[in-house]
Amino acid sequence: MKENVLKPMASVFKKLVEKDINQPLQLSKILKFETVILDPFIYCSTEHRLNNWLRQINLLSPLHQFTINNEIVPMDHAGNITYDEKITKGALLPIKQQFKWYFEHDNNFKLHYDELLKYEQSDSDVISNFVQGKLWKEKITLYEGKIVFPYFLYVDEFEINNPLGSHANVQSIAAVYYNFPLATNNSKLSSIFLAALIKSIDIKEFGNDKCFKILINELNELENIGLNISTEHGDFRVHFLLGLVLGDNLGLNSLLEFSKSFSANYYCRFCKIHKSVANELYEEDASVMRNIQNYSEDVAKMCFSETGIYNQSIMNSLNSFHVTKNFCADSMHDLFEGVCHYDMCHIIKYYTSTVKLFSLTTLNNRKANFNYGTIEVGNISPNITELHLNKFHLKMTAREMMTFVHFFSLMVGDLIPDNCEVWNFFLTLLKIVDLIMAYTFTENSILNLKQLIKQHNSLYVTLFGDNLKPKHHFLIHYPTIIQYSGPPRSYWCMRFEGKHKEIKMYARSTCSRKNITLTLAKKCS
Repeated sequence: MKENVLKPMASVFKKLVEKDINQPLQLSKILKFETVILDPFIYCSTEHRLNNWLRQINLLSPLHQFTINNEIVPMDHAGNITYDEKITKGALLPIKQQFKWYFEHDNNFKLHYDELLKYEQSDSDVISNFVQGKLWKEKITLYEGKIVFPYFLYVDEFEINNPLGSHANVQSIAAVYYNFPLATNNSKLSSIFLAALIKSIDIKEFGNDKCFKILINELNELENIGLNISTEHGDFRVHFLLGLVLGDNLGLNSLLEFSKSFSANYYCRFCKIHKSVANELYEEDASVMRNIQNYSEDVAKMCFSETGIYNQSIMNSLNSFHVTKNFCADSMHDLFEGVCHYDMCHIIKYYTSTVKLFSLTTLNNRKANFNYGTIEVGNISPNITELHLNKFHLKMTAREMMTFVHFFSLMVGDLIPDNCEVWNFFLTLLKIVDLIMAYTFTENSILNLKQLIKQHNSLYVTLFGDNLKPKHHFLIHYPTIIQYSGPPRSYWCMRFEGKHKEIKMYARSTCSRKNITLTLAKKCS
């Protein structure tokens, strides 16, 4: 390109300039453009120059590689064991700068502010957004007369190496994302932003306090000091409050210091019910819900087997946040990778083995040949086997399970007799799924959901003689969660887990695993 295009262009330019301009000083200044033509990308010819240029035009802000632990340990250097310094680090993106850029870009500040006013001034009893729930109304009482926007934080671990290889779990990374519930189309991957990357092994070894302390300090500044947002309508001081911490059960309980195992005596992060009672509990018991007072008492006990709490969570150091007020549940894992598996396996086993209304082969044939339509055709699940049924886990993704449950009645409904109790149980499950995945709620629909969940859990125990599983138990808290935080589809894990794909793609493009969190953070910044 340089020989065939750039050099001829520079030559023509030089001849034209030398012909028309006689003053030496003016000529030398103009001929400097010849250098630009010959090497138009000199400003980004190295990584250092590229980064400087991006910073100059406000497209890049320096990453913060923070120290988690620093110690002297024996290390192997070319076969010789010597004592040397070992520094463990994580990567933190410039969150405050990212927030500022986002709200100063296009018309984002006005769109968020108008959306917030619309919900705050609405007299309707419909709940369609987080800011209409009880939780947000409690949080903003501390900031009367100020502009306050909510954001969600999501924490999850993912594997960047081959999960079946010899180095599986060695390079597992915990990613922290955030998004804004007031944003239009906030489920788009482009509306989900990376905040930090930390190796999972470092979190397990050094704990949440050391790994997330720097991040929490940044979030406290966003809350207490806020940011000055410059718009075409003037400058505005905006405070940002953490609305919810999102994640699957393991990710949330790990960060919030609750039980990481469903076999623990007190595995629920919402209530203090013992697992033996939870096995047959059909509705929420308000008297045993966790709150700030009994949480403090449980932390002081320092007895995990009696409380289900390991220790005080670092997240409580945020002024407007407390782990007992984190009314968030993940319908992706609770429902479509939990309850639906148990329920559908029992239902299918009943019809194929107990009453033998149809065979598993018939179900698989109907499922394979069903007309799913143009949208759902990409979510067809594999054949169901006896092994899957016996393990109470069908080989389906959450999205495939959602499709299967919705179309199951059309696949085999003609084979079911009237007034079948098991079929009524399935229809109850279907109503619960439809309600939980709704975009809007009213007091009546929340009350209806509560009654359906009570009926569902009772029928599950009665019809199948099986104990309720932990994910059945989580269902009883959904009506309360919706009252406080709005529709569950606004804070489920589905879209956030899709964000992992980008980072995994960057990880596959490099063979090095040294300082991998910094490498990936740079790619995502």
